[in-house]
Amino acid sequence: MSALTSYKSRNPDFIGRQPELSVLTTALDDAIAGRGQVVLLAGEPGIGKTRLSLELAAIAKEKGARVLRGWCYEHGGAPAYWPWLQCMRAYVETADSGQLREEMGPGAADILEILPELAVKLDGLEPPAALEPEQARFRLILSVTQFLKNTSKTQPLVLVLDDLHWGDESSILLLEFMTREIAGSSLLVVGAYRDGEPNKRHPLRRALGLLVREGNFQRVPLAGLSPEEVGEFVKAKAGVVVPKNVVHALHRRTEGNPLFVGEVVDSASPEDIALNQEWITAMPEAVRDAILRRLSGLSEVCNRFLQTASVIGREFDLSMVQRMASEIDKAGIPESLNEALAVSIVEPLTPGAERYQFGHILVQQAVYEEIPPIQKAQIHAAVAKGLEELHGSDLDRNAGILAYQFAGAQPVLGTEKLVHYSLIAGERSLEAFAYEQAIVHFNDVLAVKEGMDTDSETAAALFGLGRAQVASLPRHEIGTAHQNLNRAFDYYASMGDMDRVVAIAFEFPVPQLSEHGIRTGRLIERALELVPADSLEAGRLHSFHGGVQGLADGDYQIARESLDRALSIARQKDDAGLETKTLLTSAQIELWNNHFDAALKKSLSAIDLAVVASDTRSEVIARYFASLSALFLNDTVETQRQASATLEPAERLRDRNWLAAAYGSAAWRPAQIGDWKSAREMIQRGFDHMPFDPRLMIQQVGLEAELGEQDQAEAYLEQLEESVLRSVSGSNTPNGMLAYCAPLARYILGGVRRGDAGESSINAVLSSPSATPWFSTFARLGASFLAVMEEDGDEASAQYSALKAYDGVMFIYTGVDRILGLLAGTLGNATDASRHFEDARSLCIRHGYRPELAWTCHDHAAMLVKNGDSSDRNKAESLLDEGLSIATELVMRPLIERIAGLNGKIASGFGIRTAYPGGLTRREVEVLRLISGGKTDREIGEELFISVKTVGTHVGNILNKTATSNRAEAATFAALHGIVTDVATG
Repeated sequence: MSALTSYKSRNPDFIGRQPELSVLTTALDDAIAGRGQVVLLAGEPGIGKTRLSLELAAIAKEKGARVLRGWCYEHGGAPAYWPWLQCMRAYVETADSGQLREEMGPGAADILEILPELAVKLDGLEPPAALEPEQARFRLILSVTQFLKNTSKTQPLVLVLDDLHWGDESSILLLEFMTREIAGSSLLVVGAYRDGEPNKRHPLRRALGLLVREGNFQRVPLAGLSPEEVGEFVKAKAGVVVPKNVVHALHRRTEGNPLFVGEVVDSASPEDIALNQEWITAMPEAVRDAILRRLSGLSEVCNRFLQTASVIGREFDLSMVQRMASEIDKAGIPESLNEALAVSIVEPLTPGAERYQFGHILVQQAVYEEIPPIQKAQIHAAVAKGLEELHGSDLDRNAGILAYQFAGAQPVLGTEKLVHYSLIAGERSLEAFAYEQAIVHFNDVLAVKEGMDTDSETAAALFGLGRAQVASLPRHEIGTAHQNLNRAFDYYASMGDMDRVVAIAFEFPVPQLSEHGIRTGRLIERALELVPADSLEAGRLHSFHGGVQGLADGDYQIARESLDRALSIARQKDDAGLETKTLLTSAQIELWNNHFDAALKKSLSAIDLAVVASDTRSEVIARYFASLSALFLNDTVETQRQASATLEPAERLRDRNWLAAAYGSAAWRPAQIGDWKSAREMIQRGFDHMPFDPRLMIQQVGLEAELGEQDQAEAYLEQLEESVLRSVSGSNTPNGMLAYCAPLARYILGGVRRGDAGESSINAVLSSPSATPWFSTFARLGASFLAVMEEDGDEASAQYSALKAYDGVMFIYTGVDRILGLLAGTLGNATDASRHFEDARSLCIRHGYRPELAWTCHDHAAMLVKNGDSSDRNKAESLLDEGLSIATELVMRPLIERIAGLNGKIASGFGIRTAYPGGLTRREVEVLRLISGGKTDREIGEELFISVKTVGTHVGNILNKTATSNRAEAATFAALHGIVTDVATG
C-alpha cells in the first residue's frame, strides 16, 4: 500500500474522501515513477468529483508535476476534442517554441488541424497529407498522445478532464487510445463523469467496458458523504456544531451529496442552524429550489447578469457578457460579478483572466431555466448577433456555438441562420470525426424543415446525417442511415447534381442494404445516363450498382457486368481506390454466390492494394472476406492467418461493424476445434462493439448449445429473432442466420421452447426472388435439420438434391457431407448415407473439426442402430466410442447424453454388446492394440484423432481393468487375449 494511504488534506474545507484520495495519490506516485495511469471518478451531480480532482491537483503541484485542466461542453457547440484542446492550449500558450516543436515532432501538422493557434508558435507548419476520415482521425489521436507523452518526459504531467459524460466521440476515443499507450510515461489522466448520465449509446459507456481490461486503468465511484462527514461539512461551512440527530436528518434528506448539503446549509443562517431543525424539514425536494433561494438574495441587476451569462454557457468571458447584455446597465456588471463571486455562485476560471464559470452546472441550469421564454430568446438573439460580430473573420470555425445561440433565438430571429450555421457545424464535426455532434447539428436542420418539401438545405442535412449515422449506429439501426442517404440521393439525382450522387453512392454500406429494404438500382441507372460512359464518375456508379445488384437484388450476372466495367475504368484511370473498392464488392458477391475460390482470389488482390495505399478500412474488409472464403475452402491455415491479421487494423479503424466482424472471424477456428473458451472470448469482444450482430449471435447460439447451456442458447435465439423483426423480410443476414441456427440448436439440444423458431426465416429466404446461394444454403441446412427431426421424406429429398453440389464444404460449424448423410438416412438410402458420413469423418480428421467429427460419429451410429442390422453392431460401437471420447473431452453435454442413449439402444437393438476382456470398451481395446505396437501417447492420439490427455485417460482405465501396472504388462495381457492381432474378435 502506498505511503500516501493515510494522506490528510491541508485544506480544512476538504471533508472525507480519504480512500478515494489514496487511490489518486497512489496513481500519481506511479505516474511520477514512469508508470502512466488513468483514473476516472464517477458519481452523481454534486457528489464532489471536481473537488476531489482539485485536491489531487494541489498535491501534484507540490510534487513538481504540471497540471492542466479541461472540461466537456454540454450543448454540443464545442469543437471535437474540446477538453483536450483546453489542456493543450494552456500548455502551448506558455511553452517555449523550440521545446514545443521537439515535443510535437512530425505530429505538429496533425495537431494544427484542431489547434490553429499553433501556427503562431511554430512557423512553417504545412497541413498534413489528406487521408480517409478514419485514417486521419487515427493519425491525429496518435499525434496528440505522443505529444503529451513527450511533454511528461521533462516534467510529470497531470491532465484533469471534467464532465466526460458530455464528451464527444472523438474525445472519448482519444482517452481510450491514450490509456493503452501511456503505461511507460509520467502521465496521469484523471477524468470525472456522472455515472447515471451516459446512456447505452454514449461512447463513454463502450469505452468503460473496454478500459476495464487495462492494467493501468481504475474507476473510482464516489458515494455520498457519511453522516459523520456531513457533520464535519456543516461545521466547516457554517461554523456551527449541530446535534447528531440533526446531522442524520440532513444526511437522510440529502443522501450525503455535498452539493445538496452545501446548498441547504447556505439557505439557512447560522442562528437557524444552531437553534432548530426547520431548515432541514422545510428543505425543497430538488436542489434547484435551494439554488434559487440563494439567487433570490442577490440584487436584480446581479440576477440579470447571471441570466445573460447562463445563456452563454457554464463558462463565460466577462467581456462577452458586457457585449451581449444590452438590458443590463453595463456600469453595474463589475458590482454584479463581485456579488456573485462573494456567494460562490460563480468562480474565476483562470487567474488573471476575465474568464469565469458557474460554481456548478446545476447552478447554471437553474438560472437558465428560470428565464421567461421570450426574454430567453431575446438574450440568445443578442448573444448570437454579438458572436457573429466578434467572430466575423472566422465564422465557420465558430459555427457550432453560433448554431446553438441561433437555435435559442428562433422565436425572435427565425430559422435562416440556425440552418446555415448548423449545416456548417455538422460538416466540421464530420471532418473532425465527431459523429454524435454532427448528428445533433443535422437533426436541428431537419427539425426546422419538417413538413416542407425537400430542398438543397434538407438534402445537405440528410446527406450529412446519413454519413454520421453510417459511422456510429449499430448494425440493426443502420437502415435509418440508408433511408436518409437514399432521400438525399433521390433529390440530387432529380436535380442532376452528379457530384453529390456519386459521393452518396460511395457512402452507402452496401452489404446491409437488403436487411432494410433499400433499393437504389433505378436511381443509379438514371445517374449513369447523366455521366460520360468512360468517366471516373461512371466507374464509381458502376461499382456501386454492381454491389446493389449482386447483394441486394441477387442478380449475379448484371452485378458482374457492372463490376467488370468499374474495374476496367479504374485501371484505365489508374484509380487504385476505385479498383480496391470494386474488388471488395466483387469478393463479397462471389462469396454470396458460393464461389469461394474466386472470392479468395479477389480478396487477396484487394489486400495487396490496400496495404500499399495504407487504406486501413479496405484492408480490414478484404482480410475478413479472405478469411471467410478460406474457411469455406477448408484452408485452415489461411483462415487463421487472415483472421489474426484482421484484428490489428480493425482496432485502428474503430468501425463498430468491422470490429465485430474481425472478432467474429477470430472465433471461427477455435470453435471448429472445440476451444470453447477462446471462441467465447472473441465473440464477446465482438459483442462489446456490436451487441445485436447476427453474425456473432449465430456463433454464440451454436457454442451455448454444444455446451448444453440451453437457457443461454435460447436467449441468444430470441435476440436473433428480434434482429429479424428489425429487418425486412427476404434474403438477408438476420433471416439467413436464424434459418440455420434455430434448427441447429433444436437438433443439438433435442428441443427448444420455440420449436418453430427459424421456419419463417427459412421460407423468407428460399421464397425470395433475390436470394443468393449463400443465404439459400444456410436456409437449406436449417430446413435439412427440420426434415431429419420430423422425418419428412419429401423435404429431405428436396434438400438432398439442392445440397449435393456443396459436398466437402464446411458451412461455419456444419459439414454438408454430414447433412447429406442425415438426409440420405431419412430417405432410407443407408449405403449413400454411410458414404456421406465416411466423407464427413475424413474431412473432419484432415482439418481438425473435432466437434463436427463427434457429431458425425454419433449421426452415423444412430443410423446404423436405427437400421438394426446386427452386422453393423461393431461399427456403431466403434463410432460411439470415438464420438464419446471427443464429446467428453470437450464437455459437449447434449452429445454425451445422446451417445449414452444410443449405447442403451445397442444392447436391445443388436443383442448383447460384445464383451471385451477385462470389461474394456472398444476404444480402450484400440488404444491397447497400439500400446502393444510400441506407440507413444502422442502417436496413439494422432492415429485415433484424440488428444494426448484423452489417451492418458484410456491408458489409466486399461491398467485398472487389466490389473496391470505398466504398459509392458498391458501388452502381455493383450497378447494373451488375442487383442494384438484382431480387435474385432474381442
